[in-house]
Amino acid sequence: MFISNKYVKILKVCHEIFVVISGGIYLEGAVAWSFRKKDTSIVKGVAVLFLIAYHCFSQEFRLNGHDLSFYPLSRSTAFDVFESMNICVGMFAFLSSYGLTKTIKYKNPTLDMNAKGSTQFITKRLISLLGSFFIPYVLCTASTFIFLPERVPYGKGVEKIFNLAADMFGLGGFLGTPMMIGTWWYMSFAVLIILLMPVSVDMYKRYGLVSAVPYAVLPILFSTKFNSAEHLTNMTRWLLTIPAGIIFADCDLLVKLKSRKTMKNKYVGKVLKLFVLTALLLFLLWLRRNDYVEKRFYYFISSIVPIFMVYYIYEYVTDMPVLNAVLEFFGKHSSNIFYMHTFIRGVWFPDFTYSLGHAAVTFLFMAAGSLVLSFAVEGLKKLIKWDAAVKRFIEFVLKRQQKLFFENNAVS
Repeated sequence: MFISNKYVKILKVCHEIFVVISGGIYLEGAVAWSFRKKDTSIVKGVAVLFLIAYHCFSQEFRLNGHDLSFYPLSRSTAFDVFESMNICVGMFAFLSSYGLTKTIKYKNPTLDMNAKGSTQFITKRLISLLGSFFIPYVLCTASTFIFLPERVPYGKGVEKIFNLAADMFGLGGFLGTPMMIGTWWYMSFAVLIILLMPVSVDMYKRYGLVSAVPYAVLPILFSTKFNSAEHLTNMTRWLLTIPAGIIFADCDLLVKLKSRKTMKNKYVGKVLKLFVLTALLLFLLWLRRNDYVEKRFYYFISSIVPIFMVYYIYEYVTDMPVLNAVLEFFGKHSSNIFYMHTFIRGVWFPDFTYSLGHAAVTFLFMAAGSLVLSFAVEGLKKLIKWDAAVKRFIEFVLKRQQKLFFENNAVS
């Protein structure tokens, strides 16, 4: 491909400007790319900030009747922008599947999982998940019981105990029982991902890419019009991220995409890649809101967009100094923020949250408040040595399982 020296120089200058902005490490071959734990935290940081913004500003009813300013955006444009940020759910689901696959592959490079290994994997992951949720659950639920008893949705008597237990063990989304806060439906989806991982990995090992086909039609069990945004449920909308995470993790697709050279001339290639990927991201975000797509292909676009967003952040944002450090910090606290942030705006301080005049101020208040809550949770965990206790409990349960497997094998 022929490009005059004049245009090469212009592109070189543009590339150098981008290199300065991104910290000077965007030269091809400068690093051996890998999708590190740090990168995961950065992507989670973006996702959790999307989550806060979505829950705060995506619809009129969330504002509690306050006339909040979105300047320089119009109100309708702001709602559209913030509504699109619910792709954060798909981002978290994809990262979960990706990370769990990497964990399995680290111990079993061939992705072999027998009954014993699958059971122990599920046990360990479920206890870890619920262990991270227990302290925020107790703090949020206890404070609501004490100070705002009228907001407790569990009912009375035996029903109250059952609903409380279902919520605490992340089953509210499965069972359709009342939850202390609607955001916690995702706990059920996180449990579902863990339960499906062994069989999904085994299917992938046996059938390769074809293993994604069942996920392409699985939601039809819940609705014959599963591909429509109107008929999708929280528990079905992002199912495709599970096989996608497995495929991306096993094939290292994120790393391969980032390290891929588009042209021999690195300056032209980098600028061209940035332009093309940004245009494609904007197109996908528009496509996701298109009426035709919403009615016919929403199930598929609901997973494609968040996966592409994860890649885009990894391609460009993870190497930007200062910004990546801030996002990594939020990413490390993303679980606690997810568990607790909705209580600030939805239960404890709804009027104050939206009385701050401008959406940007409200967002900063929510982000800061969520971090404070996360610090408190982590401080309490350290004080009572919670993580060590969870680890010991996991070891105890795994030993019991090991003994049962040994006894069963001896009998058989």
